[in-house]
Amino acid sequence: MRALFVSGSSGGHLTPLVAVERALKKLSPKAQTHFLCSSKREDAEYLEHEGVAFTQSPRPKKNIFFPVTYLAAKRVARKTLKRFQPDVIFSKGGAVSVPLLRAAKKKGIPYVIHESDSVMGKANRMVAKDAAAICLGFPPSDEQRMFGVEPVVTGNPIRPEVTKGSRARGLKLTNLTGRKPVLLVMGGSQGAEALNEAVLMHIDKLLTFCDVVHLTGPGKTNAGRRAGYWFKPFVYEELPDLYAIADIAVSRAGASSIAELGANKIPMILVPIRGLANDHQFENAVRAEREGAAIMLPQNHLDRDLSDAVKHLLENREKKTQMSTSALRLAHPEAARHIAKILLECVAKRKKSH
Repeated sequence: MRALFVSGSSGGHLTPLVAVERALKKLSPKAQTHFLCSSKREDAEYLEHEGVAFTQSPRPKKNIFFPVTYLAAKRVARKTLKRFQPDVIFSKGGAVSVPLLRAAKKKGIPYVIHESDSVMGKANRMVAKDAAAICLGFPPSDEQRMFGVEPVVTGNPIRPEVTKGSRARGLKLTNLTGRKPVLLVMGGSQGAEALNEAVLMHIDKLLTFCDVVHLTGPGKTNAGRRAGYWFKPFVYEELPDLYAIADIAVSRAGASSIAELGANKIPMILVPIRGLANDHQFENAVRAEREGAAIMLPQNHLDRDLSDAVKHLLENREKKTQMSTSALRLAHPEAARHIAKILLECVAKRKKSH
């Protein structure tokens, strides 16, 4: 079989795609795969690092150049379909996916979409009614049941290695002693700077009761070299080892981050970006808080409340333990395998109908 994977334009979309591709290769070792991603440099760097074949496409944006970029993306989509000839397509949404999936529909190629967030993204809403299957990271809302295809709650796919970190390697990497609790701060692929500035403002107070591991994002603010504080713009293989040493995390509320933290049983203080794409980060944070896995901290409270929120959670061992258990319930460790099976079923159904 030949499976094409398509994503929008963020690491939060690409990492689940790779997780599903890995699971598919385990179930069907002879499967051939290809990725279609945005023209962002970060997308290419990530997929090159993962060792997968890919094609980059312009991102159609709703601005004055939309007709030009959409037609360019449409041409890339058609060429990719003609060259790779997929039996099935798996999409994580995003603007790049729409011209591809519309072209696939005309060719009779089945596609499966996945919505990581608790609200459906615009691109997925545009193509959902013709999907062979709709997979969800969170239990479905009323809106997500309105497309004529009963959604399947698979959870959000994570790479298996994410939960296999080593505390010893994590401490060695960061040069921390392990005698203090460790706070992991990560801003995700967007919006890290507000978190970074808050860390800089609170770092002296934070270091009195915990060590801090800080993923800043490329070219972003850090608090400088000091004892008990370790920072890096971005990590690849080292991330599981950082999860292994983290007692709690402060993070944006992207679905992939929540899934990975949950799989590692890490209690979360979530700081959602408001107003971004149907306010999905806020809705994700609301769901995680409702499940008892997270505390939501509004961004406009960061400067005032960050260190107090961290200290309160670290000192409340009972609450921290309860949140750790709840965080694991948010994770679906078999999500990637579940989706891979759905892709195989789509291919089998298509071959049978032919």
